[in-house]
Amino acid sequence: MTTERGQSRAADVGSLEKALVDAGLEIYRTEQNEVQVAERIRLHIMDSGVRVLVAEHFTVQFTARSQRSDFPNDAADDLFARVRSKVGEGAGQRGYIEKAHATVEVKDPVDDNKVLDVWHEITYAKATSPLSAVVEEVRWALDVDKYVVG
Repeated sequence: MTTERGQSRAADVGSLEKALVDAGLEIYRTEQNEVQVAERIRLHIMDSGVRVLVAEHFTVQFTARSQRSDFPNDAADDLFARVRSKVGEGAGQRGYIEKAHATVEVKDPVDDNKVLDVWHEITYAKATSPLSAVVEEVRWALDVDKYVVG
């Protein structure tokens, strides 16, 4: 990868950040090829389940999940199916594809041997341009209920 390409990519990240901020959105974190958009859980707590990757084009992606604690008798496949049914269908209609899925153990911060919950996460992604469309997709992704319950 050449320096020139790296500078171009950095400029794209800068343009992306500016477009998101100008649209009234908050940035959680920026990395070399990724901008993570802030989602306020409460006034003083932020998370980021929505991000925009910068490569040959912009890709908006978000992660949705179900938790074993909400469905203790369901198998892992059933928990992924809940996410695909509640979130994936609408995302698919909007042009998102399932990029990845994972089972994540949420561990006790005091005792790493204790599992507090198990999340079944699916990441959806959509290649998007121009920047105005990226902003529109980020807004849509922020509005998606990414935590599947009942």
